[in-house]
Amino acid sequence: MTITSPLVTPGPHAKTYHCDDGERPSDTVIRAVADAVRTDPLSLPPLFHAVDPDALDDLLCDPLGGFRSTGSRVVEFHYAGVHVSAFDDGRVLVQSH
Repeated sequence: MTITSPLVTPGPHAKTYHCDDGERPSDTVIRAVADAVRTDPLSLPPLFHAVDPDALDDLLCDPLGGFRSTGSRVVEFHYAGVHVSAFDDGRVLVQSH
């Protein structure tokens, strides 16, 4: 897991997803990756093999559970064969390798 500045450059196969109201970033990652690799979310490996889901949520959300909405934090990691960039404004960018 890498925490970087928001200067992520999407590749040609990148797709951006947004957190639904009340959805945690870790849940959005699972939904986005499942869509990107065209599989059922329950077929994916456990997210904790790539990143600590609770730590991801804590880094990207404020203490009340809302997004920080600054876009100044991004957590990048590899999960289920794709590169994931999760931003503190509720965006999740998924790029195939």
